[in-house]
Amino acid sequence: MSIKISEILESLWKECFFKNEKSFAEIKLYISNKGYNPNENSLRSAIDRANFLTRKGSLGRYKYIQSSNYEDSHFLDPPKKAAGINLLNEMGIHPTIIKVSGQLFEDGHYSQAIFEAYKEINNLVKSKSGLTQYDGKNLMSQAFSPSSPVLRWTDLKTKSDQDEQEGFMFLFMGAIVGIRNPKAHDHVIQKDIIKTLEYLSFASLLAKRIDEAAIVPKKE
Repeated sequence: MSIKISEILESLWKECFFKNEKSFAEIKLYISNKGYNPNENSLRSAIDRANFLTRKGSLGRYKYIQSSNYEDSHFLDPPKKAAGINLLNEMGIHPTIIKVSGQLFEDGHYSQAIFEAYKEINNLVKSKSGLTQYDGKNLMSQAFSPSSPVLRWTDLKTKSDQDEQEGFMFLFMGAIVGIRNPKAHDHVIQKDIIKTLEYLSFASLLAKRIDEAAIVPKKE
């Protein structure tokens, strides 16, 4: 599911981007730098419909500023909050990730939502592999080792199969080292709803790959 322009604008509002007057060109450039390139007419229409923005100036020189702070507006309104978990469901996020992170995401606790998602990835691998003596990076290298895997997706008979196994081993290791660990050890502030959705989407992919992995029988 693609992110709606209205949701992008709302995330900018939450970041206090509109605390000071912004021209259309400034808004479009900022959104483009985040990796989104909406149609210009659609963006203008979404800006005009945003009830949290006030338009100032004259035709051709309009600037936009927030009419209220995000925290003081409809963020605490129950119908708006309910959209959080609904959005994750609509995106097809893995049910286990929604279970551990959905309410945190809905309540705006983005850093904790991401941390809980990747903590659960570690737990899922540990549970399915039975490698309870390992954790984190070492767990992932032991569970998905291309040479002697405990969990695998193919018979590893071809170079392509071996590359897939090794590639996902590194993805799992990187997710733990680069995403879970910093959020466990440092006070990381995450305010960007779009990045949070991307982190949760990646965690969902990893959870689905764990589901798909076969357990390699132990050699007698």
